Amino acid sequence: MNRAFFSLYLFVVFSVIGIGWSMDKLWQTINPETTTETSIYAQTLIGVIEENLRLLPAEKMEDRANQLLGDAPLRVSLFDVDEFANSQLGADILEGDIVTVYANSGDQISYKRIRKRSKILCLIYPQLNRANSYIYESLLVVFYVAIALVIFFWVWPLSRDLRRLEQQTRRVGKEGVPNKVNLSKRSTIHQLACSFNKMSERIRELIASHKEMTYAVSHELRTPLARMKFALEMAADSDMRDTKNIHKQLDSMREDVSEMNSLVNELLAFAGFEQSEQKLNQKPGDIKALVKNVLKSASSHHVDFSQKIKDELGGMSVFCEWYLMERALRNLVQNAHRYADKKILVTLGCYDTNYFIAVEDDGPGIPQEDRERVFQSFVRLRMNTSFDKSGFGLGLAIVARIIKWHHGYVRAEESRWGGAKFVISWPQPENIPRTLEI
Repeated sequence: MNRAFFSLYLFVVFSVIGIGWSMDKLWQTINPETTTETSIYAQTLIGVIEENLRLLPAEKMEDRANQLLGDAPLRVSLFDVDEFANSQLGADILEGDIVTVYANSGDQISYKRIRKRSKILCLIYPQLNRANSYIYESLLVVFYVAIALVIFFWVWPLSRDLRRLEQQTRRVGKEGVPNKVNLSKRSTIHQLACSFNKMSERIRELIASHKEMTYAVSHELRTPLARMKFALEMAADSDMRDTKNIHKQLDSMREDVSEMNSLVNELLAFAGFEQSEQKLNQKPGDIKALVKNVLKSASSHHVDFSQKIKDELGGMSVFCEWYLMERALRNLVQNAHRYADKKILVTLGCYDTNYFIAVEDDGPGIPQEDRERVFQSFVRLRMNTSFDKSGFGLGLAIVARIIKWHHGYVRAEESRWGGAKFVISWPQPENIPRTLEI
């Protein structure tokens, strides 16, 4: 708003000054406002009238002047010197010369102070310069048309950009997803277009996420529901005295309910991370201690795993949002435990102005073509049926969102043992950008 106001204000002001100055110079060239060079006719006529009035009483001067003019198409007036005091015109007249000016109507007016008297003779030549009147009016029209054109040339790009933006906003209702609006950085609404593009990208992500979630939830619920239906039928067909079979079917249903409950919890957790931006309260702390706690918690189910921490920070404090970073590390470690054979290594380090944490295992690894797709929601890779297939494909998507909130990045690589290696990196506080673009 401020940019548009100052831009228009300065544009109009400088245009008015420039156009006004040009029109004024042109008018002065065509028709000088004042001049001491009058025609011989005017000089002679004024000289004759002055000589006839110079010795007369003041009250008889005007009548005598009209008598001298007779039927000539001229008008004459007399003024006191005091009436022209404190004006440039009065100063020119008091010098004794004939001063001629041109009125907007085209009349030529000549002034002459009567010698040794306090009276000023004014002789008006009606419309002797009518052509100049037309020129003046034409220049006035040109001035206002020029101002209108100047404002039009300023408003037209703004109107064009707003029209393009309006066309895309209408697509939100019709087609759901608007296209990106590309405007010049010099455009008055460039920032508005950038915000619109962020919004459209966010809409695109939400629609895609909604489709994925709808498909994934229906797919994930179909299997346990089918098993529960089968278990109910088996229990119904069982002999009431066959309590062992009934308990077996109930245990199966209990497992299915637990699986659906886990799915709901994962979906709720993922929904909490679906915001495009998050205001973080980053504080310093011991990231190595956090990693130890996460590994200790995860190793309770895999006591035969070799878990190591390689600390390259040298005791450096790390700034982050700790509860979010703990969630990201927990997801990475759980993923490593799910697919590792025996080894897990967590490396802590810092390069340039960024922290990084690498979690790698000796599992089957991730194919090159899937290393970006694996961070999408509800994506689960099935490389080997011998590995545990538990999970819903949301863990790495949550990691990617958390690291993005930290203005960092996450990538998948191949570990030193041929397995999967996930690297998360985020900037130190003084290097965090002001806004996060997604």
